[in-house]
Amino acid sequence: MIVNGFCKEVFRELPMEFAMEAQKLLDVSLEGSVG
Repeated sequence: MIVNGFCKEVFRELPMEFAMEAQKLLDVSLEGSVG
């Protein structure tokens, strides 16, 4: 998925704690939109 790949690139530049929180939020929002 292009968006997920882009986010991973961005997260690499950010502090790990923030990246993990953002990934959790992203997973939840994707789950909501798909389900």
